Amino acid sequence: MKSGSKTSDALRRNIVTSRLGSAAAVIVFGLVAIGSGCESASMQMLLGARHYAAGNDALARNHGERAIEELERAAALVPHASEIQNHLGLAYWSEGRLGEARTAFEQALELDCENQAAESNLESLRTSSADVRGREPGRVVPLGDVEHGR
Repeated sequence: MKSGSKTSDALRRNIVTSRLGSAAAVIVFGLVAIGSGCESASMQMLLGARHYAAGNDALARNHGERAIEELERAAALVPHASEIQNHLGLAYWSEGRLGEARTAFEQALELDCENQAAESNLESLRTSSADVRGREPGRVVPLGDVEHGR
C-alpha cells in the first residue's frame, strides 16, 4: 500500500468521524473491518451494541427480564464494556436479583475504575440492601435515582 493511500485513509477517517460523530464512526469502521477480514471481533461488537440498545430499551420500559436477557447477550459478546455491566446491574436490581446486581456493578468498576455511574449504583445498592434487611422476602427495592451513564 502506498503512503499516499495511508494518508487518504486517515483523512477519510477524520472526515467520517467529524461528520458522523464517534458512535456512528465506530459502526462505519466496524463495517470496514468486516470487509478487511476482522469478521469475528467486528460482528461481536455490532451484535453486542444491538443487544445493549435492546436491553436499555427494555429497562426503560420496565421489562426487567427482557433487559437481563439482552444485556447478558451484550456482555457475552463485548465482555470488556463497563457500561454494559453497569446496565446489566440495573436490570438485575430491577428484578430484585441484588447479588447479581452487586456483582455486575463490581465488574463494571473492575473494567473501568472511573465509571462513576457504576460506583454510584453500587453504593446505592449497598445502602438500599441494608435498609431492606428485615423486610418481607420477594419485595423489590425501587431503583430511585440510579445512574444510567457509562
